[in-house]
Amino acid sequence: MKNSAKYCFLLLSIICGFGLKAQTNLKSDTFKVVKEYKPLLIDVDKISFNPEINDTFKINTDLEYRFIHKPQHVSFTPEKISAARIKGEPLVKLYNGYAKVGVGNSLIPFADVYYSNQRSKEYAIGAQAKYLNQSELNEYEKSGFSKAHVEVFGKRFWKANTLEGKLYYDHHDFNYYGLYETPQISFSELNEENLNQTYSSIGGAFRLVTTKQDSFNIRHDVSAQFNHLTNASSASELQILANGNLSQIVDTDLYELDLIADYSKYELGQESGIFAAKPQISTSGQRFKIKAGLGIYANVTDETNFHFYPLAEVKYDVIDDILIPYAGIKGEVKRNNYRSITQENPFVNEQLNLLSTNEKYNIYAGLRGTLSKQISFNTSVARVNSENAHFYIKPSFGNQILAKEFNLIYDDLQEWQIKGELIYRMNEKIRLFALGEYFAFETDQIAEAWHRPEVKVSTSALYNLKDKIIAKVDLFYWGKQFAQGVNEVTVNQAGDIIDRSYFVEELAPIFDANLSFEYRYTKKLSAFLQFNNLLGINYQKYQDYPLQGFNFWGGLTYSF
Repeated sequence: MKNSAKYCFLLLSIICGFGLKAQTNLKSDTFKVVKEYKPLLIDVDKISFNPEINDTFKINTDLEYRFIHKPQHVSFTPEKISAARIKGEPLVKLYNGYAKVGVGNSLIPFADVYYSNQRSKEYAIGAQAKYLNQSELNEYEKSGFSKAHVEVFGKRFWKANTLEGKLYYDHHDFNYYGLYETPQISFSELNEENLNQTYSSIGGAFRLVTTKQDSFNIRHDVSAQFNHLTNASSASELQILANGNLSQIVDTDLYELDLIADYSKYELGQESGIFAAKPQISTSGQRFKIKAGLGIYANVTDETNFHFYPLAEVKYDVIDDILIPYAGIKGEVKRNNYRSITQENPFVNEQLNLLSTNEKYNIYAGLRGTLSKQISFNTSVARVNSENAHFYIKPSFGNQILAKEFNLIYDDLQEWQIKGELIYRMNEKIRLFALGEYFAFETDQIAEAWHRPEVKVSTSALYNLKDKIIAKVDLFYWGKQFAQGVNEVTVNQAGDIIDRSYFVEELAPIFDANLSFEYRYTKKLSAFLQFNNLLGINYQKYQDYPLQGFNFWGGLTYSF
C-alpha cells in the first residue's frame, strides 16, 4: 500500500510540472471585439435524382422439393376407441290394444276393441272390431239402426319394399222410416219386411310400395281391392279395383304413369268397367313447378266410349312457402256403383240405373301458404262441367210402396266451387281446422240440384291440457238445399196413380254442434263423454228423414 501511494504522488508531480511550463510559453495578444459574430451557412446544390442501378447478376429463388418416401414400420398398435353414442329421447310406451265401451241417454251401446303387435322393424299385424246401436226417434218408429265393422290388417317391411293388406266385414241394419202415405198404401199396411234393409260387405285391400328404384330407376306403387255387397233382398254387387303408379326421375324431371282398372257387376243392374292411363311429366325450378299430362279413359258398358282429358298444373313459390299461387285443369270418369251410392245415401231403391259421371273439365286456381309456423291456409275457385251427374228424388209413379225410397236421376251440371281452408296448430296443445265451401249450380233439365247444399262449413277445435284432459268441439253447417215434393196425386177409378204434380221443397239449413271430453286417469284407463246435436234440431239431410236430436253417451277406455 505504501509503495502504491509513493508512485502516485511522483506521477502527479511530473504532470503538474509540465502544465506550468506550458503556461509560461503562451504569447500575450490583445483582441478588439467590433460586432457580434454571425455564422453564415452557404446553400449547396442537391442531387434531384437517384442513380439507376442495373443489377446484371440475379439469383433464381425457385426451389424444387422432392420427398423421399421411406416407410416406417411401427410395431405399436393403438387400442381402438368405440364410437360415441348419443342418447336420444325415450320412445313412448306402446300398448298392444285397447277396449272402449259406452252407453247413451237412450241406452245406446257402443264398443270398440283394437289389438296390434308392439314396435317391429319387420312387420305389423292387428285387428279391430266396432259396434254401434242407435235408438229410435220419438216421433218416428223404426228409425233406429245398428252398424258393425270387423277388420284384420298387416304390414311387412323389407329394405326395398313394403307390403300391406287388410280384410274386413261391414254390416249396416236400418229401416225406411221416412215415408208418406199414398192412395194405395197406408202406414198400417207396411210391415217390418217392407221397411227393413241391410247392407253387408266383405272385402279386402292390398298394396305394394317400392322404396328403392329398380335397374331402370323406376319406383312402383301398386294396389288392388275388392268388395262384395249384398242387401236384404239378396241383391249383390262385385267390385274389383286396381291402381298402379310408375315413376322415374331424370335430372330434375319426374315422369309418371298412372294405371286404373275398375270393374263392377251389379245383379240388378249392368256390368261395366273403367280403364284409364294417365301419363304425366313434372319439372321444377327454384320457385316454380309445372306438371303436364293426358288422361285417357275407356268407359265400357254395352259399348265402349273413350274420353280424353288435359292434365296440367303450375305452381309458383312467391315467398318461400309463405305464398304459393297455383292453377290447373283436369278431368275424369267417376264411378257410380251400388256401394258408393248406398254409402252416400242408404235410403235408395235397389232398382237403380247406375251410370258413371263424366267430369269433362275442372278448371281451378288458388292460393295456399303459411301465415306463421302455426297457421296455414288454402283457397281455391273452380269451374266444373259434368255429364251424368247424379241426384236423389222420391219415386214418381207406380204402386207406391216405394215412396219411402229414393231413385237416381241424372242431368248435366255446371257449377262454381269456392273453397277456403284454415289450419292452426300450437304444438300439441291447441289444434283448429276450418273448411268453408260455396257452390253455385246450373242444371240442364231438372229444376234444382236436388239434395246438394249451396254452402258447407265445418270446424273442429281440440284442446289438450297436459295430456290429462282433452276437449274437442265439432261444428257443421249445411245451407239450404232443395228436394222434389209431391203436391197433388191423380188416381183413376181403380185407384192407380195416373198423374202427379210436383213442387220445389226447400229443406231447412243444417246446424250441428258436438262436444266431447276425455279424462285420462292413468296411461291405461280413461273416461270419455260426448254430447251430439247440442241444439236438439231434428234436421233432414235427406227429404223426410229427420236425424236424431240431442243425445249423449259416455264410457271408459282401457289400454292393455
